[in-house]
Amino acid sequence: MDEKRLSKIATNQKWTAVPDSEITATTDVITTYGTIRLCWKGIDMGPCAHRRYDYAPNRRTTVRRYMPPHPEGQHLNSQMLNYFKGQEIEFDSPLPEGIGTEVQRKVWQAIRDIGYGQAETVGDLALRLGLPVSSARGIGQIIGQNPLPIIFPDHRVVASTGELTGFAAGIGWKQGLLELEGVEVKHGKVRVFK
Repeated sequence: MDEKRLSKIATNQKWTAVPDSEITATTDVITTYGTIRLCWKGIDMGPCAHRRYDYAPNRRTTVRRYMPPHPEGQHLNSQMLNYFKGQEIEFDSPLPEGIGTEVQRKVWQAIRDIGYGQAETVGDLALRLGLPVSSARGIGQIIGQNPLPIIFPDHRVVASTGELTGFAAGIGWKQGLLELEGVEVKHGKVRVFK
């Protein structure tokens, strides 16, 4: 698949957020870096929302429930809390049915294969997907539409130079998440090994 086709998929096939009227449970995970809202529609996870990056090193990681989630939601809440307490967590929540195209889902699943405490360039991700490095821009657009950041850890994807770019919640969140995982960030860049 060429870059032009990927770009078209990325810009024309956007996932849609769960309308407020359909949300059945929400939880705010309050962290050192800011707040993340988790939403459910029935038992399906909905898009996560990040509030602005608001680093406060003395803020405790806690949970505020607005509507209590079902058992799967409780499991994700527990995983999220442990992640922000610095534990290595591999999230196992599935991507809900009906979100994204086949290509988008393939890219988002591939992001999940980037290990905790690691970073990968968009070009390397393209190669791992069997695409040319020139498709990196289209891949980057698809990554930017990731409906479940952290769970599908797009903060681990960086530019070819190691520069922190393109994170929906902002570069502050991206840097904070990488540093939480033990990745050294200097001058807005990480060291990328091939």
